Amino acid sequence: MIKDEGLKMMASGVFGMSEEDMEKVTPELEKQLLNAMAKVGNYRLVAEVVSAKYCFAGLQPGQKYVVENAQQLNMEATDAPICLGAVRELIERAHIMMDRVYHDGDVTAPVSGYRCTDPGLDLGGLGGVEFKVTIEEK
Repeated sequence: MIKDEGLKMMASGVFGMSEEDMEKVTPELEKQLLNAMAKVGNYRLVAEVVSAKYCFAGLQPGQKYVVENAQQLNMEATDAPICLGAVRELIERAHIMMDRVYHDGDVTAPVSGYRCTDPGLDLGGLGGVEFKVTIEEK
């Protein structure tokens, strides 16, 4: 059951959560949510292209995706063209960041990079893009 009035307002007003579902929120989850709400805005996740070969979307080394609040692509800070095969893998890194925030972990600790979903010429695709990922304090 959510006890914090601010969290109750967000749960009902922003999320549209029912009273019945608010009753299901455990004290531990409420604490984690409050922690996340207080801290997630202090960080951003950056995925920078370190190599690109035959990228159909046109991604180039040095371009980047910037994720704010562990959920939102910052379109002003992002200078890479949107590619679903590249953004899909970014979601996992955003979840890692959010988990660290929820549990008071070392949010800026290293996180693994990734490759886009294009398997390359040898496996029936076209090319491939590799990303270095960092979580930065603002």
